Amino acid sequence: MEKFHPYNGVEWDDYEQHLTQLHTHEPRNTIRDDTCIHEPGIDAETIPIDALGKNNLSPASSPRTLLKKYRNIGYTVFSLTEHEYYVERSKYKDVSYEEMPERLDQTSWPWTKWGIDPAELGVITLSGTELRALHHGSLHDVIGLDTDIGHGQQASMTTLLDRIADQDGLAILPHPSKYNDASNYGQYVSVFEAADILLGLEIFNANDRYPSRALWDRLLMHFGPDRPIWAFAGDDYHGRARPRDGKRFNRSRNVLLLPTHSKDAVREALTEGQFYVQHNGDHHAPFIHSIDVTDEAISVDAPDAVGIEWIADGEVVATGETVLNDQLVDRTYVRAEVHGDGRAVSCTQPFYPI
Repeated sequence: MEKFHPYNGVEWDDYEQHLTQLHTHEPRNTIRDDTCIHEPGIDAETIPIDALGKNNLSPASSPRTLLKKYRNIGYTVFSLTEHEYYVERSKYKDVSYEEMPERLDQTSWPWTKWGIDPAELGVITLSGTELRALHHGSLHDVIGLDTDIGHGQQASMTTLLDRIADQDGLAILPHPSKYNDASNYGQYVSVFEAADILLGLEIFNANDRYPSRALWDRLLMHFGPDRPIWAFAGDDYHGRARPRDGKRFNRSRNVLLLPTHSKDAVREALTEGQFYVQHNGDHHAPFIHSIDVTDEAISVDAPDAVGIEWIADGEVVATGETVLNDQLVDRTYVRAEVHGDGRAVSCTQPFYPI
Protein backbone atom coordinates (compact mmCIF):
# COMPACT_ATOMS: atom_id res chain seq x y z
CA MET A 1 0.00 0.00 0.00
CA GLU A 2 1.48 3.33 -1.07
CA LYS A 3 1.12 6.34 1.22
CA PHE A 4 1.11 10.05 0.57
CA HIS A 5 2.67 11.97 3.45
CA PRO A 6 4.65 15.16 4.13
CA TYR A 7 7.77 13.46 5.52
CA ASN A 8 8.77 11.97 2.19
CA GLY A 9 12.25 13.29 1.46
CA VAL A 10 13.08 14.23 5.06
CA GLU A 11 16.57 13.01 5.94
CA TRP A 12 16.12 12.45 9.64
CA ASP A 13 19.83 11.98 10.32
CA ASP A 14 20.77 15.16 8.47
CA TYR A 15 17.88 17.56 9.04
CA GLU A 16 17.86 19.64 12.22
CA GLN A 17 14.78 19.92 14.44
CA HIS A 18 13.93 23.53 15.23
CA LEU A 19 11.59 24.61 18.00
CA THR A 20 9.13 27.04 16.45
CA GLN A 21 6.64 29.44 18.03
CA LEU A 22 4.12 31.14 15.73
CA HIS A 23 1.56 32.53 18.19
CA THR A 24 2.75 35.11 20.75
CA HIS A 25 1.87 38.60 21.88
CA GLU A 26 3.69 41.62 23.25
CA PRO A 27 4.22 41.17 27.02
CA ARG A 28 1.51 42.77 29.14
CA ASN A 29 3.67 42.74 32.29
CA THR A 30 7.31 42.42 33.24
CA ILE A 31 8.94 39.15 32.16
CA ARG A 32 12.53 37.92 32.39
CA ASP A 33 14.55 36.47 29.56
CA ASP A 34 16.53 34.14 31.83
CA THR A 35 13.61 32.02 33.09
CA CYS A 36 11.90 29.04 31.50
CA ILE A 37 8.57 29.47 33.30
CA HIS A 38 5.32 31.29 32.63
CA GLU A 39 5.42 34.83 34.00
CA PRO A 40 4.04 36.63 35.93
CA GLY A 41 3.51 33.87 38.43
CA ILE A 42 0.63 35.35 40.43
CA ASP A 43 -2.76 33.67 40.15
CA ALA A 44 -4.85 35.74 37.74
CA GLU A 45 -7.98 35.11 39.75
CA THR A 46 -6.64 37.24 42.59
CA ILE A 47 -5.59 40.24 40.50
CA PRO A 48 -8.13 42.10 38.30
CA ILE A 49 -7.37 42.30 34.58
CA ASP A 50 -7.49 45.84 33.20
CA ALA A 51 -8.81 47.14 29.88
CA LEU A 52 -5.54 46.39 28.12
CA GLY A 53 -5.82 42.74 28.99
CA LYS A 54 -3.07 42.75 31.60
CA ASN A 55 -2.89 42.30 35.33
CA ASN A 56 -1.92 45.55 37.00
CA LEU A 57 1.26 44.06 38.39
CA SER A 58 4.25 45.62 36.65
CA PRO A 59 5.35 47.64 33.61
CA ALA A 60 5.25 45.78 30.30
CA SER A 61 8.52 44.33 29.06
CA SER A 62 9.70 44.97 25.53
CA PRO A 63 9.12 42.29 22.87
CA ARG A 64 12.92 42.16 22.81
CA THR A 65 12.76 40.37 26.17
CA LEU A 66 10.10 38.02 24.81
CA LEU A 67 12.29 36.94 21.91
CA LYS A 68 15.27 36.40 24.19
CA LYS A 69 13.13 34.40 26.63
CA TYR A 70 12.09 31.98 23.89
CA ARG A 71 15.59 31.83 22.44
CA ASN A 72 17.11 31.00 25.81
CA ILE A 73 15.03 27.83 26.07
CA GLY A 74 15.90 26.69 22.57
CA TYR A 75 13.53 28.27 20.05
CA THR A 76 15.11 29.15 16.71
CA VAL A 77 12.03 30.10 14.61
CA PHE A 78 9.67 32.73 15.97
CA SER A 79 6.83 35.09 15.14
CA LEU A 80 5.25 37.85 17.22
CA THR A 81 1.59 37.83 16.22
CA GLU A 82 0.05 40.71 18.12
CA HIS A 83 -3.70 41.29 17.87
CA GLU A 84 -4.75 43.68 15.12
CA TYR A 85 -6.39 45.91 17.72
CA TYR A 86 -3.39 46.24 20.08
CA VAL A 87 -1.06 49.01 18.91
CA GLU A 88 1.77 50.58 20.89
CA ARG A 89 0.37 49.50 24.26
CA SER A 90 -3.12 50.74 23.39
CA LYS A 91 -6.17 48.56 22.81
CA TYR A 92 -8.71 49.32 20.07
CA LYS A 93 -10.78 46.14 20.07
CA ASP A 94 -14.12 47.92 19.60
CA VAL A 95 -12.84 50.57 17.18
CA SER A 96 -13.70 50.17 13.50
CA TYR A 97 -10.86 50.23 11.00
CA GLU A 98 -12.31 53.28 9.23
CA GLU A 99 -11.96 55.42 12.36
CA MET A 100 -8.14 55.26 12.41
CA PRO A 101 -6.78 53.22 9.48
CA GLU A 102 -3.20 54.52 9.63
CA ARG A 103 -2.82 53.59 13.27
CA LEU A 104 -4.54 50.22 12.99
CA ASP A 105 -2.41 49.29 9.98
CA GLN A 106 0.67 49.29 12.22
CA THR A 107 2.26 45.96 13.15
CA SER A 108 4.92 44.79 15.59
CA TRP A 109 7.35 44.43 12.69
CA PRO A 110 10.24 45.09 12.14
CA TRP A 111 12.19 43.88 15.15
CA THR A 112 14.67 46.72 14.74
CA LYS A 113 12.09 48.98 16.42
CA TRP A 114 12.68 46.93 19.58
CA GLY A 115 16.47 47.29 19.40
CA ILE A 116 17.28 43.68 18.60
CA ASP A 117 18.55 41.72 15.61
CA PRO A 118 17.10 38.18 15.67
CA ALA A 119 19.83 36.97 13.32
CA GLU A 120 22.43 37.73 15.98
CA LEU A 121 20.56 35.37 18.29
CA GLY A 122 20.35 32.67 15.64
CA VAL A 123 16.58 33.03 15.20
CA ILE A 124 14.60 33.07 11.97
CA THR A 125 11.67 35.46 12.46
CA LEU A 126 8.52 35.88 10.40
CA SER A 127 6.40 39.01 10.54
CA GLY A 128 2.93 38.23 11.81
CA THR A 129 -0.37 39.54 13.13
CA GLU A 130 -3.41 37.90 14.69
CA LEU A 131 -6.03 39.36 12.39
CA ARG A 132 -9.83 39.08 12.51
CA ALA A 133 -12.27 38.32 9.70
CA LEU A 134 -16.02 37.91 9.41
CA HIS A 135 -17.06 34.30 9.08
CA HIS A 136 -20.61 33.00 9.46
CA GLY A 137 -21.74 36.18 11.14
CA SER A 138 -18.96 36.67 13.70
CA LEU A 139 -15.31 37.68 13.86
CA HIS A 140 -12.82 34.81 13.78
CA ASP A 141 -9.08 35.12 14.32
CA VAL A 142 -6.64 34.38 11.51
CA ILE A 143 -2.86 34.42 11.95
CA GLY A 144 -1.15 36.02 8.98
CA LEU A 145 2.56 35.22 8.57
CA ASP A 146 5.25 36.85 6.44
CA THR A 147 3.01 39.79 5.50
CA ASP A 148 2.75 43.42 6.59
CA ILE A 149 -1.03 43.34 6.93
CA GLY A 150 -1.92 44.99 10.23
CA HIS A 151 -5.70 44.74 10.26
CA GLY A 152 -8.41 42.55 8.76
CA GLN A 153 -10.67 45.58 8.19
CA GLN A 154 -13.75 43.57 9.22
CA ALA A 155 -13.69 41.87 5.80
CA SER A 156 -14.81 38.31 5.11
CA MET A 157 -12.37 35.52 5.80
CA THR A 158 -11.95 34.71 2.10
CA THR A 159 -11.24 38.36 1.35
CA LEU A 160 -8.63 38.51 4.10
CA LEU A 161 -7.01 35.28 2.88
CA ASP A 162 -6.88 36.75 -0.63
CA ARG A 163 -5.04 39.79 0.76
CA ILE A 164 -2.53 37.53 2.49
CA ALA A 165 -2.08 35.50 -0.70
CA ASP A 166 -1.49 38.68 -2.72
CA GLN A 167 1.54 39.35 -0.49
CA ASP A 168 2.75 35.74 -0.78
CA GLY A 169 2.01 35.31 2.90
CA LEU A 170 0.85 32.28 4.87
CA ALA A 171 -2.12 31.79 7.19
CA ILE A 172 -3.18 29.60 10.13
CA LEU A 173 -6.47 29.34 12.00
CA PRO A 174 -5.75 29.77 15.73
CA HIS A 175 -7.90 28.06 18.37
CA PRO A 176 -10.71 27.17 15.92
CA SER A 177 -12.67 25.28 18.57
CA LYS A 178 -13.23 28.61 20.27
CA TYR A 179 -15.82 29.19 17.54
CA ASN A 180 -16.91 25.75 16.30
CA ASP A 181 -16.70 22.19 17.56
CA ALA A 182 -16.17 19.13 15.40
CA SER A 183 -19.85 18.83 14.55
CA ASN A 184 -19.63 22.19 12.76
CA TYR A 185 -16.51 21.38 10.76
CA GLY A 186 -18.42 22.30 7.59
CA GLN A 187 -18.06 25.99 8.44
CA TYR A 188 -14.36 25.72 7.57
CA VAL A 189 -14.69 23.70 4.38
CA SER A 190 -15.23 26.68 2.09
CA VAL A 191 -12.21 28.64 3.36
CA PHE A 192 -9.86 25.69 3.00
CA GLU A 193 -11.22 25.11 -0.49
CA ALA A 194 -10.69 28.76 -1.41
CA ALA A 195 -7.19 29.44 -0.10
CA ASP A 196 -4.10 27.28 -0.53
CA ILE A 197 -2.14 29.68 1.69
CA LEU A 198 -4.35 28.63 4.63
CA LEU A 199 -1.98 25.91 5.80
CA GLY A 200 -3.96 24.44 8.67
CA LEU A 201 -5.20 25.02 12.18
CA GLU A 202 -4.02 24.97 15.77
CA ILE A 203 -4.88 21.64 17.37
CA PHE A 204 -3.21 22.80 20.59
CA ASN A 205 -3.51 26.34 21.92
CA ALA A 206 -1.74 27.45 25.10
CA ASN A 207 -2.41 24.87 27.82
CA ASP A 208 -4.88 23.11 25.50
CA ARG A 209 -7.67 25.52 26.37
CA TYR A 210 -9.48 24.94 23.06
CA PRO A 211 -8.82 21.29 22.09
CA SER A 212 -9.20 21.02 18.32
CA ARG A 213 -8.01 17.50 17.44
CA ALA A 214 -11.55 16.21 16.81
CA LEU A 215 -12.26 19.16 14.52
CA TRP A 216 -9.01 18.50 12.64
CA ASP A 217 -9.92 14.83 12.26
CA ARG A 218 -13.26 15.70 10.68
CA LEU A 219 -11.60 18.03 8.20
CA LEU A 220 -8.97 15.42 7.34
CA MET A 221 -11.75 12.92 6.66
CA HIS A 222 -13.62 15.42 4.50
CA PHE A 223 -10.70 16.50 2.30
CA GLY A 224 -8.44 13.45 2.21
CA PRO A 225 -5.12 13.72 0.34
CA ASP A 226 -6.46 16.18 -2.24
CA ARG A 227 -6.29 19.02 0.27
CA PRO A 228 -3.98 18.26 3.22
CA ILE A 229 -4.55 20.33 6.35
CA TRP A 230 -1.56 20.59 8.67
CA ALA A 231 -1.68 20.65 12.46
CA PHE A 232 -0.16 23.60 14.32
CA ALA A 233 0.36 24.43 18.00
CA GLY A 234 0.88 27.82 19.62
CA ASP A 235 1.44 29.26 23.08
CA ASP A 236 -0.74 32.35 22.63
CA TYR A 237 1.49 33.82 25.34
CA HIS A 238 0.74 37.38 26.54
CA GLY A 239 3.16 37.73 29.45
CA ARG A 240 0.18 37.93 31.77
CA ALA A 241 -0.50 36.29 35.13
CA ARG A 242 -2.76 33.27 34.91
CA PRO A 243 -3.94 30.45 37.18
CA ARG A 244 -1.87 27.28 37.18
CA ASP A 245 -4.03 25.50 34.63
CA GLY A 246 -3.89 28.53 32.34
CA LYS A 247 -0.13 29.03 32.13
CA ARG A 248 0.94 29.27 28.51
CA PHE A 249 4.67 29.79 28.13
CA ASN A 250 6.35 26.91 26.27
CA ARG A 251 3.26 24.73 26.39
CA SER A 252 2.38 24.30 22.69
CA ARG A 253 4.82 24.49 19.80
CA ASN A 254 5.90 23.22 16.40
CA VAL A 255 9.07 21.28 15.60
CA LEU A 256 10.25 22.07 12.08
CA LEU A 257 12.45 19.61 10.18
CA LEU A 258 14.90 21.76 8.25
CA PRO A 259 17.80 20.98 5.91
CA THR A 260 19.11 24.51 6.50
CA HIS A 261 18.23 27.17 9.05
CA SER A 262 16.90 29.75 6.60
CA LYS A 263 13.66 31.61 5.96
CA ASP A 264 13.16 29.76 2.67
CA ALA A 265 13.51 26.41 4.43
CA VAL A 266 11.09 27.51 7.16
CA ARG A 267 8.45 28.54 4.62
CA GLU A 268 8.87 25.30 2.70
CA ALA A 269 8.54 23.17 5.84
CA LEU A 270 5.40 25.03 6.91
CA THR A 271 3.87 24.76 3.44
CA GLU A 272 4.76 21.10 2.88
CA GLY A 273 3.94 19.92 6.40
CA GLN A 274 7.47 18.83 7.25
CA PHE A 275 7.09 19.28 10.97
CA TYR A 276 5.23 17.87 13.95
CA VAL A 277 3.57 19.57 16.89
CA GLN A 278 4.07 19.25 20.62
CA HIS A 279 2.00 19.99 23.71
CA ASN A 280 4.14 19.85 26.83
CA GLY A 281 1.26 19.57 29.29
CA ASP A 282 2.79 19.28 32.75
CA HIS A 283 6.00 17.66 31.50
CA HIS A 284 7.95 17.48 28.21
CA ALA A 285 6.60 16.11 24.96
CA PRO A 286 8.73 13.34 23.42
CA PHE A 287 10.82 14.20 20.40
CA ILE A 288 10.42 12.07 17.30
CA HIS A 289 13.78 10.77 16.10
CA SER A 290 12.54 9.37 12.80
CA ILE A 291 9.54 8.12 10.86
CA ASP A 292 9.82 5.13 8.54
CA VAL A 293 7.16 4.62 5.87
CA THR A 294 7.14 1.43 3.81
CA ASP A 295 4.60 -0.34 1.61
CA GLU A 296 3.69 -2.51 4.61
CA ALA A 297 3.67 -0.17 7.61
CA ILE A 298 4.48 3.18 9.25
CA SER A 299 6.81 3.30 12.25
CA VAL A 300 7.72 6.12 14.62
CA ASP A 301 10.96 6.15 16.60
CA ALA A 302 10.49 8.18 19.80
CA PRO A 303 12.66 6.69 22.56
CA ASP A 304 11.20 8.86 25.34
CA ALA A 305 7.57 8.00 24.57
CA VAL A 306 5.49 6.19 27.17
CA GLY A 307 2.98 5.16 24.52
CA ILE A 308 1.97 5.74 20.91
CA GLU A 309 -1.57 5.77 19.51
CA TRP A 310 -2.48 5.71 15.84
CA ILE A 311 -5.61 7.71 14.99
CA ALA A 312 -7.43 6.94 11.73
CA ASP A 313 -10.67 8.70 10.80
CA GLY A 314 -10.96 9.89 14.40
CA GLU A 315 -10.54 6.47 16.02
CA VAL A 316 -7.61 4.69 17.67
CA VAL A 317 -6.76 1.81 15.32
CA ALA A 318 -3.39 0.72 16.74
CA THR A 319 -0.94 1.28 19.57
CA GLY A 320 2.81 0.94 19.69
CA GLU A 321 5.52 2.25 17.42
CA THR A 322 4.10 0.65 14.22
CA VAL A 323 0.78 0.63 12.39
CA LEU A 324 0.28 -2.04 9.71
CA ASN A 325 -1.51 -1.80 6.40
CA ASP A 326 -4.31 -4.14 7.38
CA GLN A 327 -5.21 -1.68 10.16
CA LEU A 328 -5.73 1.06 7.57
CA VAL A 329 -8.15 -0.65 5.21
CA ASP A 330 -10.86 1.82 4.08
CA ARG A 331 -9.33 4.61 6.16
CA THR A 332 -8.87 8.13 4.80
CA TYR A 333 -5.77 8.93 6.82
CA VAL A 334 -3.78 7.95 9.88
CA ARG A 335 -1.74 10.05 12.30
CA ALA A 336 0.36 9.27 15.36
CA GLU A 337 0.04 10.68 18.87
CA VAL A 338 3.29 10.10 20.75
CA HIS A 339 2.59 10.38 24.47
CA GLY A 340 4.90 11.36 27.30
CA ASP A 341 4.32 11.87 31.01
CA GLY A 342 1.98 14.51 32.43
CA ARG A 343 -0.35 14.96 29.43
CA ALA A 344 2.61 15.68 27.14
CA VAL A 345 2.14 14.59 23.54
CA SER A 346 3.67 15.01 20.10
CA CYS A 347 1.43 14.67 17.04
CA THR A 348 2.52 13.89 13.52
CA GLN A 349 0.91 15.21 10.38
CA PRO A 350 -1.44 12.85 8.51
CA PHE A 351 -0.42 9.90 6.33
CA TYR A 352 -2.82 9.03 3.52
CA PRO A 353 -3.10 5.45 2.19
CA ILE A 354 -3.53 5.63 -1.60
